[in-house]
Amino acid sequence: MKIARPAVFVFGAGATRGAFEGSNFPPPIDKDFFDIAGQLQGHGTDSLARSVLGSVWDLYGETRGVSLERYYRDLETREVIGRFVKPPNQPMQWGKRRRELEELIRRVYIHTTCDTAGPSFRPKVSNIHKSILKYIEVQDTILTFNYDLVLEESWADASLWKPADGYGQRVYGKNSGWCKNWLKSREPQDAESKSKSPVSLLKLHGSLNWRLYKNNQIRLKDRPYVVRRNRSYKPGRETIAILPPGWKKEGIEKQPYSTFWRMAGHKLQNCKTIVILGYSLPDTDLLAQALFAEVIRSRAARGKRNYLGQLHLADPSESIKDKFTHLFSSALGPSGRLFKYHNIQEFSQAIAR
Repeated sequence: MKIARPAVFVFGAGATRGAFEGSNFPPPIDKDFFDIAGQLQGHGTDSLARSVLGSVWDLYGETRGVSLERYYRDLETREVIGRFVKPPNQPMQWGKRRRELEELIRRVYIHTTCDTAGPSFRPKVSNIHKSILKYIEVQDTILTFNYDLVLEESWADASLWKPADGYGQRVYGKNSGWCKNWLKSREPQDAESKSKSPVSLLKLHGSLNWRLYKNNQIRLKDRPYVVRRNRSYKPGRETIAILPPGWKKEGIEKQPYSTFWRMAGHKLQNCKTIVILGYSLPDTDLLAQALFAEVIRSRAARGKRNYLGQLHLADPSESIKDKFTHLFSSALGPSGRLFKYHNIQEFSQAIAR
């Protein structure tokens, strides 16, 4: 299979899930986040999960089948309304519950993408991601809505992408422990690869290894996989830079996110191929829906010379593939090619052929 270039690869939660599907506690997708979170043990994560699951029960009278995005949306909206519509008794402390959930989100993705045996967590490498990244070419772009570091940890070398300059804008902390270790284990294959990263990894919802400082600039965390208890033996909380799974995505119009979304729009407008791997375009992510809709409208309006050449869809759900097929039909025009795969593994095999 020959992919027309430049290409944009979109990785969703289903791609991370597909990489570690056979593990005891696979990375969650929206609908089973709380089921998996409730099974994790150690480092205070189990007690934090019990507290959050108790909050979910208080709100719905159930925990199974409750989606992460639904619960976060309800916490967020009730926190807002509670600021000026005060309950007569027993306030629910929506802000505290939201903060607990955000820490649990961080921990769940670390637990499920790392080897947790021993005192410190070590990231797993996804062989599926590694095999796909091997076929990325110069000027291709990777978009992801995931917080995890599976993509970063799956690069075989530093010839196409490096943390210091590969995120779409300058970041600080290239001498941090994580970044130094990443580079040390992936020496560039030639002198030319020591130059600026020719491939961008745009993390539109933030990342577990970022924190913001000084005018919202990104600093790479020294130890992004820390999961600990504090001195009171309660779950410790780490600060990270992410846009949680809510409806309003507060801060998206500011740096650094505004740059990432602007770059994503430009790349989607001008690429020849879009590959969507395990991303469902959830109903609650209104901004992502608007981004794709505007890209498709613009490409269709510009006519024949701007039609999309190829659309590749990898997802076990036929309904999700049908949704994207319908969504992109006008951007593909009369001669654009559509490819469908049952999962990310099948796409990986196809691109290798």
